[in-house]
Formats: sequence, C-alpha cells, structure tokens
Amino acid sequence: MPFSEKELVEEPFVKRLEEEGWKFIPGEELERDDVKEPLLLPLLIKSIKNLNPDPGIGDEEISRAINELKLTPTGPGGARKILQYFREGIKVKSGKEKTIKNIKLFDFEHPENNTFTVSTQVKHTGRENIRNDIILYINGIPVVNIECKNPARISESWYNAYVQIKEYERLVPELYKYIQIGVAVERKAKYFPIVPWEEEVERYEWKEEGMDSIESTLKMLSPYTLLDIIGNFIFVRTRYGKTTKVITRYMQYRAANKIVKRVMENLEGRDRKNKGLIWHWQGSGKTLTMIFAAHKLFYSKKLEHPTIFFIVDRLDLEEQLREEFSSLDVLPVEVIGSIRELRETLSFDNYRGKRGVFITLVHKFRNEELEDIRKELKKLSREKETIMNRKNVIAFVDEGHRTQSGILASTMRSILKEAFFFAFTGTPLAKRGRDTYRNFSYPPEELYLDKYFITDSIRDGFTLKIVYQPRLDRLHLKKDLLEAFLRIEEEELPDEIREEVEEAVKKKLNTIKLFHEKPDRIEEIAKDISEHFLENVDGRFKAMVVAGSRKACVLYKHALDKYLPPEYSEVVMTYEAREKEKIIEKYRNYQREKFRGKDEREIREDIVRKFREEKLPKILIVTDMLLTGFDAPILQTMYLDKPLKEHRLLQAIARTNRPYGNLKEAGLIIDYVGILKEFKRAFEMYAKEDIEGSLFNMNDLKMEFINLIEELMEIFESYGLDYGRDTLTSCLEIITHDREVEEKFIENYQRMRKIFEMLGAEEIKLEHLEEYRWLTAVYTYYTKMVRDESPIGAYVERYYQKTIEFVHRTTEVEKIEKELKPVVFDEHYLERLEEEPAGMKEKAAAIVFALNRLVLVEKHENPVYESLADRIEMLLEMWRERKVSYEELFSIGKEIWREKEKLEQRQRELGFDDVEYAMLLALEKELGKKKEFVEDVRELSQEIKPLMFEGWYLQRSARQEVKKRIRRWVRKLKTRYGFEYEKVEEIFRAVVEGIERYGK
Repeated sequence: MPFSEKELVEEPFVKRLEEEGWKFIPGEELERDDVKEPLLLPLLIKSIKNLNPDPGIGDEEISRAINELKLTPTGPGGARKILQYFREGIKVKSGKEKTIKNIKLFDFEHPENNTFTVSTQVKHTGRENIRNDIILYINGIPVVNIECKNPARISESWYNAYVQIKEYERLVPELYKYIQIGVAVERKAKYFPIVPWEEEVERYEWKEEGMDSIESTLKMLSPYTLLDIIGNFIFVRTRYGKTTKVITRYMQYRAANKIVKRVMENLEGRDRKNKGLIWHWQGSGKTLTMIFAAHKLFYSKKLEHPTIFFIVDRLDLEEQLREEFSSLDVLPVEVIGSIRELRETLSFDNYRGKRGVFITLVHKFRNEELEDIRKELKKLSREKETIMNRKNVIAFVDEGHRTQSGILASTMRSILKEAFFFAFTGTPLAKRGRDTYRNFSYPPEELYLDKYFITDSIRDGFTLKIVYQPRLDRLHLKKDLLEAFLRIEEEELPDEIREEVEEAVKKKLNTIKLFHEKPDRIEEIAKDISEHFLENVDGRFKAMVVAGSRKACVLYKHALDKYLPPEYSEVVMTYEAREKEKIIEKYRNYQREKFRGKDEREIREDIVRKFREEKLPKILIVTDMLLTGFDAPILQTMYLDKPLKEHRLLQAIARTNRPYGNLKEAGLIIDYVGILKEFKRAFEMYAKEDIEGSLFNMNDLKMEFINLIEELMEIFESYGLDYGRDTLTSCLEIITHDREVEEKFIENYQRMRKIFEMLGAEEIKLEHLEEYRWLTAVYTYYTKMVRDESPIGAYVERYYQKTIEFVHRTTEVEKIEKELKPVVFDEHYLERLEEEPAGMKEKAAAIVFALNRLVLVEKHENPVYESLADRIEMLLEMWRERKVSYEELFSIGKEIWREKEKLEQRQRELGFDDVEYAMLLALEKELGKKKEFVEDVRELSQEIKPLMFEGWYLQRSARQEVKKRIRRWVRKLKTRYGFEYEKVEEIFRAVVEGIERYGK
C-alpha cells in the first residue's frame, strides 16, 4: 500500500521537532474544553503563574490578562496588539494592590522557562471546521501552523499546503490572530508570516549550511530560535497604503545575531572585537537587517538603555530610513536634522548623551562645528561617564565605504570613541577602498562579519538578475568622453565640490553634461523609449528614465509627452532656491500648479507613492533622486542616459532587481550611454568574484532561452513537434512519471515563457518559435489534464501578451484549448468520457487524473473518498510505472468511479450522515459486507450520538465514554458473527478513526 502524507511527512517532521526540544501531545489529548478556543487555557494559566511569581499577580489578574488576549480583535490592529502582548506582556490592574501589573506571556531572557508543545491533527471550529496537521504552542499559545503534503502524490506540492493555510486563516480567524508563522511542507519547506487580511504573502526558504530545506526549517523552528524570531524578527508594517507583516529572511537573522553576539561578547569581556562589516547585495533587505539588530540590542537588559545611531550619507537615504522605521511597529526613532540637534543629543544628561535610536547624516559630524564639544567630552571623560567613553553606544553606518575615510569619519569616531561600529553595504567593496576593512573589519582573518553574495540572492529569489541592452549605438557617449569619465577617480562629483576638481576634469564633465542635454538627441531617444515601452513594458510593469542632468529631465518629459500621454510620466528631482535655467523654473511652476496646495517635497512623495500603488504614472524621470534605496517591485525597465560607474552604477541598476509576484524574470537596463559596453572598465575597481552575476547582457538571456528550450525538448527526446493528442498524452506520461521531472518541466517552462516576453523583437524568438509553441501546447495539455486549470488566466492575458499573440492564437494550441473543456464531475461524467473520440491512452489519463483531483484532494472530507483512496493511489502507481495497459487502466478507473457513484447513492438511500457511513465502511472493509451491519451501525449511532456534543472529543471523559461504548459494541459483534479475536482491535481502531474524523 502506498505511504500516506502522515507517514511520509507529518510523523517524521514531528519526530524531528521532538529531537529539537518540543514535547509531543496528540491533538485529542490537548487540554482544551472547546474547539472554538485556540488557547490551551490550563497550560497558559500554569505558565503565566510560573513566569510571574509576583504575589500581586493572582487568579483574578491572570483572568483579566487572558480576557484581554481573547478580546483582542482580528485584523491589522489586533495583530499589532498581539505581538505587543507577546513581547512586552499585558498590563492589568491588580485587585489587591490597586497598582498596574505587567503579566509576561513568554520569557525571552530565559527561554528554558517556557513550555514548548507540538501537537498533530488539532481540530478547530470557526466559520467551518478545520483540522490542522501540526500546531506549535509556546506556553499554550498557538504560534506556528505546519501543513504537510504527500511528496509522492501527483500535482501536490508545498504550494497546496500554503493555499490550505491561507484558507484556514479565513475559516478560523480567532486561531490565526495568535499564530505568527505558517510552514508548508512537502519535499521542501517554505515559511511565511500569517497575515489573514492579505490574499497573498511572500514565502521564504530557511537555509542552514550543509542542510536541506526541511532540516533547515526544523532548525528555524527549534524552541529558542523560534522564540527569538517572535520576539525580535516579526513586525507589522504599513507602507504604500498597505498593511502586512515582515518576517526575517535567514541571512538577515544570521547577520543581525552576529552583530548582537559581538556586542554581548565584548560587554561580557569574552572578546575585544567591537566592529564589523556586513555586505548584503542590493535588494536583499539590508535596511531590515539593521532594524532587526537595533531592536534586539535596544531591548536587551544587558545594554541598559543604549544609544543607537543610524548614520547615512545622503538625504534621500535618511528619509527612506525614517519611512521604514515609521512603517514598522518597532522602535521609536528621532531624526537629527541639524548640527544644533546633534550637539543637544551628544551633550544631553551632562554629556552622557541621549538614550534612544537616532538617524543622522554623517555630514553633521563636521570637525570645525563639533570641535568644542569634542574637547569638552575629552576633558570630562577623564573623570566621569560620557558618550565618548560609554560602551552601550552602537553606530550602524549605511554604505560605509563611501564616507568612512575622511575628516567627518575621524570626528565621528573621536566623539563616539568607545562605541560599536557596524558598517553595511549593498555593493561589494572596491579594491582601492580597503580602508573600509581597516575601519570596520579585522583583516586578514575577518574581512566581513557577514556576506550575502549577488548569486546567493538571485538563487534564493530575493532579487532578480539584471540584463542590459545597448540601443541606438550612434547616439552613445563618444569614446574619448567615455574614457575620460571612466578615468576620473571621484565616481560622480557632487556640485558642491566641483570647484575643487582640476579644470581639465571640470571641462570634460561639462562637455558630457552638455552632450546629454542636446534636444535633438533626447528627442530621438525619447521616441525609441516610447516605442520600446509600449511594446514591451506597458500594462505589465513600469519604467524609469535616468537623465544626464536636471535640465535633461525636463527635456525628456517634453519629448516623451509627444509620443505618450502626458499622464504616463512624471519628473522626480530637487530644485534650487534660485533656478538659473528657465526651462527648469518653468517646469517647477507647472508642477506646483498641477499639484496645487503641495510643497515640492509633498509633490515628490505623492508621485512616488502613485508610481508604487496606482496605475499612473508609469514612467519616472530622474537624474539623482531614487537611484539609491528606492524600492518599487513593479519597476522593471531602466532607460539609462547618464554615465554612472562603480557603486553608483550598481546601486542605480539594482533598482530594477526586485521580484514582482512570479512575473518578472529580470530587471532590464536599456543603455543609451554605452557605459555597459565597457562593463569591465565600469567595474574595474571590484574583484571579479565580488561582482560575478551582477549583470548579464541580452546575449546571455538569449543563450538562457536556447538552453531552456533544449533542456525541455530533451525531456521529450523521442517525440517530434507533433500536436496529436496521443503524442501529448505520451508527453504527459513522461512528465508525471517522475516528480523531479514534473517540477523541472513546470519551473523551466515558466522561466522560458518570462524570457520569451523579455526578448521583445529579438530574432532568436522566431528561430525557436516552433519549439516554443509545441512546448506551450504540452504545458497547456498538462495544466488542463492534471490540474484542470486554464493555462490562460487573467494574469497570463496581461503579462504574457506575446505568448498569447504568437502561440495561443495559433491553430494547434487553440484547438487543444478548445477541445479540453472544463471537467464537470456530475453523474454523466463517465458517459461523456466514454463517448469522447479520444484514444485509449488519453481516456486512461483523463480518468486517472480526474480521480486524483476529485478524490485524493478531498479524501479527508468524505468517507466515500476515504474508502477509495488506497485503490486510487494504486491506480496512480500503475500509471507512473506503466505496469498495465491503457485499456486496463481505463477499466480499473471506470470501476473505481462507478464504485464511488454506488457508494454515494447507497449513503443517500440509507440516510446515513458521514459519521455513520464512515463506521459502516470501516466495518465492511474489515469483515466484508453483511446486510445486518446497517442495523448494527444504527444501534451504535443511537448509543453514542447523545454523547457527541460540540467539542466532545476535547473532553477526556467524553472521549473515553464514546470509546468504551464502541469497544463494547465491537465485542458484541464478535460474539454475534464469530470473527477472529485479532479483528477486535482493528475494527475498534477503524471505527474510532472514522468517528473522530467526521464527528463534528
């Protein structure tokens, strides 16, 4: 008999959880009085008493705390409150002492004081009844739901388990207001935050070195790690008009805890190290890593109210960091907006410094302006504690390699002399920037405290690869100007220091600027941008134009408006107090009129918000703004007409690398400068291994397209490009014969389809169109037969227009889609199938996959399906192993289908509910059919039904009484029918399982 989901996944998973430190209690033995109550109240009360030994906290206070917990509403507001209660406890008024008491629910400082329980097959009732595969409880509060799927079953995967949890969230909201993490397990495991009000959430895979997906996830779910994640690494976030939850990714957790460990070991005198450098590729969540670490440090008792600085080097980064903090239900943060405010922060509390979390620009640490306070601190520090000699000061420096070798950095370090310094970068470190290692690392043994490569991020799906395509080569920057730009040591010279640069360099830069402001050149590029945008981007994603200067931004806006509706594009840039260029001043007045009542900052914020959240605008035109830190997953294409290099170029192009659902294959850079043709020169400051995988050209994408087609065609090597149904069914056989082949086929086809869309008008598509069309036909046939889904949903219509145009509208594929109508499982299904003109192989496939979809997926909800499950599993095994002929497969399938119909008809005639029918089928399975069994079941039903009140199986006494009556009934049957004694236990067990499954 095939192995079940329980044997293959659930039981081994629970066994490993027990090894990790969880105590197993079966679902029916949990201390619960009501299926509507998700909390294990006796255990929760006991835990609260253990964690809160204060004599002022008695039964009355505990009851108030639990009521507060239970009365917390579902939804975003309730989610915030629940997390707050988990972390900080619940404040209640003490009846005895008339004071406010804080009642802890979890002990984060001493994890061993908590009780960790794992349970299986846990029933809950809300809008409907559900049965959770695995629930993890901390102190009687459910915090994790794990759902398992059978890896041996066709068309089931971890994704089905994820969908199941999302459905359970809707059905039993009271349970999921407590649960923080969902885990979907099959051959791999994915975890995600529980956000019941969101239809879709991001799913992640935890990774531990040397471990597979499931073993890694088990490490994540080990009691102390899970407690740490709940305490410090899950937050409710509201931004872009949407509320969701963020949960740590594995590299964020790893890096944040390395930082915390370094601080703690230093303070405890176990290690002298007090700094570290963290490189996580752009788009991998570096900002959240900093915030996670800061949160954990700020609330650590060992740090005794620390001061934490976030130090950035650009105003837009300061603003983005402030927005990120304000979007999260996390630390209170202050922005130090001026040198005066910095002085006040440093000199607060008689120069001990203000406690809290602060964001500031590094430029606030100007030597001449802080010299007095530095001298004062140096003098006072000889005699007393000041911010200069305090150990509980931590500085997080964003993009540390840009500003940490000059006078500003020296002043900062001299003022925060004993502070911990952690530098973060989203780009690799330049060869010539090795000072950063000296400032933040311990070379040669430790260059990075933590490193997350570009290739790691792409492999994990946190970012996408970036593809570039030079266009209009004759309009590129002339070779001598490009050479001059690449030779300039200062990467991108800001206006305020241009006077200090050599006259020759200034002249070259000015020539480059003028080149990028030529109206006729901009006109021609704008026409090309509009054509490319309408053909390849519009209606699916959005785009950004990076112009050479602020004047060029306005010129691009005017030019694009000739070819695209004006509402499609908006300029995002800063303005000077007195604009010298009339064209810029005129555009500023136009924007003010358009956004009447808003100042320039509000206008920029409004444009950016609408770009992220609304249909319009579709294109942003920028020159400096939004090239760092800007995060908009819908941005797919960047039209680059500004010379950038090194980390500024990496940072700019990485704006396009954020995943957008499962729809983007890559970010696309259309290069009108020619800088990316000089890829090696533009990035020569980096070690080759550090930028490997950062950028691909269009030829790389073409090769990937060809390779995917070849790999997919190899799966079906013995078949030509034949669209006959018999051939397609043979291909279906190959796909479903091996689970790895099935996964590879789906994943590679979907990647190939995304690349096909990205390739636009490239000739390579026409060269391989026949293979692509045929593979699409195979995919269409597979999707309809195995999953009974249309391959053209609304999102395919929108995001895969070229596939629709070139493939789905062709005769062969249209014919398949038309002939494979949606399957209706009614009383005429078998009749219709037999009348089909299809061959026997196709008919066999149709009935095999119909039974798989209808019966196996729903088997736990229906005793008829449950009774047929083993036979269908055997049928699928025959299909996979090709053990019998198609005629025999079809014949067996028909027999099972007719048996299903007979059983359903019989249940209706007997008037049995699911509990009674489950008992009858269990009895007949063990002893064969006897007419008298019907009355025997009615007799047992009448005896036990009065005992089966709502939630009966949660009460030990009720459960035992029902089992006692069943056992007595089975013994009477033995006496009556004289079957063997060993059958007693088998029948007893089978009947009990049926009653527990279907007895609501």
